[in-house]
Amino acid sequence: MSNFLIIIGLVLYFFCFIAFIFVLAVVMPKAEKNERWAMLPFLTMGGFIVVGTISYSIGMGMKEKQPMQLSQSCGTVIGYKYYKNCSGRSQTRCDPFERIQIRVDGSKYSRLMRFDGNLSRQNSNEHVCFTFYDRYKYSHLQDSRITQWIE
Repeated sequence: MSNFLIIIGLVLYFFCFIAFIFVLAVVMPKAEKNERWAMLPFLTMGGFIVVGTISYSIGMGMKEKQPMQLSQSCGTVIGYKYYKNCSGRSQTRCDPFERIQIRVDGSKYSRLMRFDGNLSRQNSNEHVCFTFYDRYKYSHLQDSRITQWIE
């Protein structure tokens, strides 16, 4: 429902300009006779913007209020990848992080997931079970993040 409201809000917001041009073309002949009709294109555009903004903000509010649930899965550790993640002209501000590459059971593909720094490292080719926040379930997350190892 939240995604629907977000999409409707964006569509209404961007179609306000098309509605303005359409109403302007239809109403302008009438506006020459009666000045009250001259305000209709602006009211239409304003209405689209207001309703679109309200729909978008309600959808985003619903999306942020959804509680995130931990997922559980098992898989085989393939390895670790280290990223420097440096920014700036001279690349002096570095925020390094590490991702673990896991081939999840029942899948032929592997996934890269971030993990908390307080978790112990697992050996390569070791079968592990873990709880994590899934990026595919919650699209606003930047990465899937492993929270703990299950023994």
